[in-house]
Amino acid sequence: MISKVILVTGGSRGLGEKIVERLSSNSTYKIYYSYSREGSSGPSSRYNNATAVRCDQRDEAQVTGCVSDILSREGRLDVLVNNACPSFMYCDFLNSEWDMFQDLIDVNLRGSFLFTREVSKIMKLQGGGRIINILTSFVLNVPPEKIPHYITAKYALLGLSKALAAELCKFGITVNMVSPGLMRTSLSSYLPPKYMEAAAAKNPMKRLTSTEDAASAVEFLISENARFLNGVNIPVNGGESF
Repeated sequence: MISKVILVTGGSRGLGEKIVERLSSNSTYKIYYSYSREGSSGPSSRYNNATAVRCDQRDEAQVTGCVSDILSREGRLDVLVNNACPSFMYCDFLNSEWDMFQDLIDVNLRGSFLFTREVSKIMKLQGGGRIINILTSFVLNVPPEKIPHYITAKYALLGLSKALAAELCKFGITVNMVSPGLMRTSLSSYLPPKYMEAAAAKNPMKRLTSTEDAASAVEFLISENARFLNGVNIPVNGGESF
């Protein structure tokens, strides 16, 4: 028997793939995850209860079609995890172009807005649901240089998350956030090994955040133990934000 139908955006690689892997261990969950590029559908073949759905969330028609398809298959949608984030180049602000900002805003903010709006309509009719937005601990700490486009997009998603936590809770919909510290994923591949080593040494717990750490926080927010949490941002970073 299925207990929750879950949609994870950007679930074919990095943290998204780890979230899908972690949630798939619960046989009562039915997981759908989106991917945007051909040939990058990810881990669905390894899990009986995970299904890949191709969707470019910069395209409103594809987002509405994705949500509608899941609803027609399952009859409900209980959890949305807004995780998708495109790869990006690091760049000094003075040498940056607006297109670099726009690309990250289109996926992180506009894509999350579109998915959340469509899914929330379903959750309202169901009497509730969970929305979890993946941010970064850089919204809690002094951000590093050369990624102002990424920081801007994540701060925008933080603002949307707080606004929706206040507005949607009357429908039984909670909106929470997870802010992982620096992780070894494709998004951080531009950083040299010495930077990663220095970041680990600087952390109070002397290591980087793992994708498993962040996925565990998402799993908790989906569970019944988090039923009264709303508007919370969990810093999964070993204590570096304090």
